[in-house]
Amino acid sequence: PESAQEIEEESTQNNSNHIAGCGIFLVILAMVVFLVSVSVYSYFDHKNAFVKFSEVSITPTELATTSDASAVSALSKKFSDFGSLVKDKKQATMDLTADEINLAIAHFEKLAEFKNTLYVTAITDKHIEARSSFPINAGFDGVRHFNGKLMLKPVIAQGSIFPIVDKAEADTGEGVPEKVLQAIPVLMFAGYRNDESIQNVFHKLTKVEISNGILHITSNPTSTATPIIELDVAEETTVGFQLFGLLTFIFVTTIAFALWFSKYRKKQRTAE
Repeated sequence: PESAQEIEEESTQNNSNHIAGCGIFLVILAMVVFLVSVSVYSYFDHKNAFVKFSEVSITPTELATTSDASAVSALSKKFSDFGSLVKDKKQATMDLTADEINLAIAHFEKLAEFKNTLYVTAITDKHIEARSSFPINAGFDGVRHFNGKLMLKPVIAQGSIFPIVDKAEADTGEGVPEKVLQAIPVLMFAGYRNDESIQNVFHKLTKVEISNGILHITSNPTSTATPIIELDVAEETTVGFQLFGLLTFIFVTTIAFALWFSKYRKKQRTAE
């Protein structure tokens, strides 16, 4: 028979195991509650921001007239000459004014997705200024729309023009969150960038500049430079590591609790 001391030690060990198991369970419960709380807060904060700067209805932008046949013909020749040089693997340059960009949107079928959603109002030495109206699927309350002014900075990414949004002024007067600014180019220009029918020309660009009211586009087949869009991702990377660490901790503690509970149940069945 077990001595009184052995019984007391076993009882103490069982109590310690119970306390440890309960502790693990409480930690997991606290983490779950924390994650749910953060998710709920983020959801309503995100929703509130979207509702403030977006609108229920869309306000179509101006569309350039194509009634001037000579202007349309000259623009078509400019694009055709540029495309031919690029296909022949020769250096090519093309200069476009704000009016020519708007005419291109109104005339070329390949740019039809930008009709009534983008209209260039000016080209400065820093930005392409444009009126824009496009739908945003915010993930709640259906589709809303951004109506307002965009300050676009064109850069070359993977061989094609990719306009970064430096600033957006919504017609509602409310600020646009930074994450939305980063997402706007993807929302607006994904179709153009994924159009395989124009890859042999407009995915072979090497340089883009803006100055004196002109957009300068260059394709140099001998260029070995690889343009890189410099974005500050340090904060998002840190958040990603923090989330990974938190999920890892929850996973490990869950496994520990499951092993303890299995061992506890096994001892109970043995004692019975």
